[in-house]
Amino acid sequence: MRKYLKIMIILSISTIILIITGCTKKSSSKENAKKDLPQIRIGVDILKPFFYIDRNGNYAGIDADIAKEACKRAGYQPKFVEIPWSERDRYLEKNKIDCIWTGFIKDQREDQYLWTVSYMTSQLAVITDKHSPSKTLKDFHGPGGIAVRAGSTAEQIFLKKSKTMNQNLENVYSCGTFSQAYTAFVKGYTDALSSHKIVLENLMKDNPGTCRYLDENLMEVHLGVAFKREKTQRNDNNEFYKKINKAMKQMKQDGTLTKIQKKYKVLQSEKTGGDENE
Repeated sequence: MRKYLKIMIILSISTIILIITGCTKKSSSKENAKKDLPQIRIGVDILKPFFYIDRNGNYAGIDADIAKEACKRAGYQPKFVEIPWSERDRYLEKNKIDCIWTGFIKDQREDQYLWTVSYMTSQLAVITDKHSPSKTLKDFHGPGGIAVRAGSTAEQIFLKKSKTMNQNLENVYSCGTFSQAYTAFVKGYTDALSSHKIVLENLMKDNPGTCRYLDENLMEVHLGVAFKREKTQRNDNNEFYKKINKAMKQMKQDGTLTKIQKKYKVLQSEKTGGDENE
C-alpha cells in the first residue's frame, strides 16, 4: 500500500512539473515571438483619455489601445516614446520616432504629413471658471488669459484670434505639456483652458462644480496617425505607413475602433470611426 502511494505521489509530482514546464515554454515562446517582431517607435504625449499611464504603470487610453491592436495586426511591436509635443516634427525628421499618435489633428496639416485614415472626429472646446461672467468666446473677459498646449491646434487658433478678438486673448499661454496647461488653469494662473472636449470632460469630472464650458466649440476636427512625408522618394514605400493604415481601415470596418472608443466612454458629441468618406 505504501509502495502504491509513493508511486502515485511521484506520478502526480511529475505531471505537475510537466504542466508547469509546458506552460513556461508556451509563455516563453510567445514572449520571444513578440520580441522578434520589428519595432515601430510611436511618438506620444500624455493626454487623457487618448494616452496616459494607468495605476499599474502601463500605457492606456483610446490611442494606446488602438495602436496596440493596429500594430498586432500589422505585425509590429509598438514602442511608445514620450516627446515634447512642440518638438514632434524634429523627432520625426531626425528619425527618433516613426510616427506621431496622440489625438493628433489632421485638419490644416493634410500636406505636412503622410496620414492614415481618420479614426475619430473630435471637438475643440474651452472651459473657464464657473464664476466667470463670460458665456461665449466673443464676450470672454479674462485678464489672466487662456492656457493651451504648445504646438496644438488650439494654440494656433487663439494666436490668430488674439488679433481680431477681445484684447484679453492676447494672453495666450503656451505650455510645454497639457498637464502644465491644466495646472496653470486649476491654480488660477489663467482664466481659461482649451483642448479636445473629451479631454476637458475628464478634467471636469475630476473637479466637479468648479468650471464650465463656454457656449460654442472652437471647431470640429479629424484625428489620424502621422508619418513623415518624404520629398525625394515615393511615399508609398513607407512600410510602416502602409501596414498601419491597412490595419486601421480593417479596424474601422469591423467595428474595433468604435468598440475601443466606447470603452473609454467617448462623448455623444464625438464621432467614433472618423470621417466615413475616407
